[in-house]
Order: sequence, then C-alpha cells, then structure tokens
Amino acid sequence: MDSMTYPYSVDYNDHFETPRSAYEHILPLLDAVQQPVNNSRTSSRGKTTGAPSCTRRNHIIYDPYYCNGRAKELMQAFGFEKVVHEKRDFYRDIKENSVPRHETFITNPPYSSDHKERCVSYAVDQLRRQPSKGREESAFFILMPNYVAVRNHFRAAIQASDGTDEPKDILYVVPPNPYEYEHPKGTGKDLPPFASIWFCGIPVRKVDAVKEAFRNVHGEHSVGIAQIGDLRSNNSPRLVSTLQELKALGAVPTQKRKNLKQRLKAKRKLEQSSCVQANPHHTSVPTTMTVQMESVQKGNKKSRYRDNTGARKKKRF
Repeated sequence: MDSMTYPYSVDYNDHFETPRSAYEHILPLLDAVQQPVNNSRTSSRGKTTGAPSCTRRNHIIYDPYYCNGRAKELMQAFGFEKVVHEKRDFYRDIKENSVPRHETFITNPPYSSDHKERCVSYAVDQLRRQPSKGREESAFFILMPNYVAVRNHFRAAIQASDGTDEPKDILYVVPPNPYEYEHPKGTGKDLPPFASIWFCGIPVRKVDAVKEAFRNVHGEHSVGIAQIGDLRSNNSPRLVSTLQELKALGAVPTQKRKNLKQRLKAKRKLEQSSCVQANPHHTSVPTTMTVQMESVQKGNKKSRYRDNTGARKKKRF
C-alpha cells in the first residue's frame, strides 16, 4: 500500500503532522497519568520488596489518526516504545468494539467535517467510563484549533454528569507560540490561520499530580493565571483549567465569528485601505471591476441606475 493511500476516505488538507515541540509540552502530563507497573517481588520471608514504577517504556499510547506515521516515530524518540498508530478505520473500530487496547489517547485529529466532534465524544467517554479490573480510565490529549474550546458541541461534550460546565477532569495546554505544521508532501502553509491548543482529559484522582508534574518541568508559574505576565515572554507553555482562564490568557477567540458576507465585506475594506496607503493619489471612485464583483457577491444583476464607473445615472424614485 502506498504511503499516502488509506483504507478510508481522507482530505488532503487534513494531513499536517504534529510538531515535536507540541509533544514536548505535554510530556510531564503523560508521565503523570502513566499507570504504575508493579515491579514488586516477594522475598523468601514472605515480605514484598520493591515498589511500583512508572516508565515510558511500558506506557501504551494510542493515536488513531494516521498521516504518514511520524507521530509514532516522535513518541518513540521520547522513550514511548508501545505506540499504537496504524492505518486503521478508527470509526469502524469503535463500531465493532475493536479499538486497540491502550492506556492513553493522544492525537491531532482531522479538522474537516465532523472529525473533531467524533474524536472528542469518544475520548470523553473513555475518560469517564467506570474502571474495571485491569482497565482504568483512559486519559486523553487532543490537539485542536483554539476555537473548539468555545464551541457548543465541545462545551456540551465535556459537561459533567452533575451539570458542571467546568469539570475538574478537563485541562488545557496553551503553547507560548503557535505550533508549526508540516504536510508529508511539503505543500501548504506551516502556520495555520488559527492557534492550536491541547485539550486534555485527566482522571480526577490524577489532576493534582498532573499539575504538579507540569509545574516541576515548565516552571512555578506555568499552571493557572495567578501570575500571568506575558505568556510568550516566558517562552513556556501554560496549563489552565477553565474557559475563563483561556480567555484571560487571550488563548481563545472572544468574539463570535462573522458570517461569510461580513468577512467578504471586511476583506474588501482591508484591500481598499491597503491600496490607498500604497497610492496616496488613489481615488475612492469604484472601478468597473469592483462594482461588478460586489454585484456578483451580493447576488444582484448589473444596476440599471449606475453606469460602468458606478456613478448614478438617474434617480430611482
């Protein structure tokens, strides 16, 4: 099978790989959620010696969205030897209850269609499932555009069973600078038109340990916004717990996105402003092309009351 051929439908624009720096920011969190490996042994006197240990070597990581396999290579470079990252149909695996066994779910899902919603739904369900013998809750780390944090589908998905809008088991990692992405074929722009943040699901009993681990690696003031300062001047990621903290950091959009018509209008104004700055003698009289373009964008025919320059020929009333 060709490296860019998949057993499921894909969108070329979804194939941008997670950068190494993004994984580096959440390493302390991954170590903190690792399930302990029991290395204890019983002595000849019947006493237990040794203690459970946590090692990346035994941590089973699962990333269901395959691009060109680079995610597995990066995680293994950090010491995670058990990384499940294959060309499988994730949604079929969910439907057939054949998702590979894992401890932690970490991925950068496709941003097109409804992939983000389906990914979050699965991850939250696994995080909050009832622990059973030999199977604990699965922490998750999902890298998505920052605007997802304010979307209704995400707020509804993470809402606690008691109706809490800011559940304790959901955290966010905000990078000091926008992540740069690479396409396997070397096309497209490295910087997307939005900033990305990590959406993290942590078992409640491990939340405090996770915050402490993050603080130990990234600095005393890397958790919360008590002493916010300038996020970028610290050159370190920030771990926060609520949407209000994300807004305080300026890490998510606080204004409702304009509709298509409003965005086109704003774009035309910006282009006209740039043109005036480049040519001080530029007149504000619209050109034939401008009038025609605006007419097409508004879905109207050529005006009966204006000539080709846009000047009014006669009164309408």
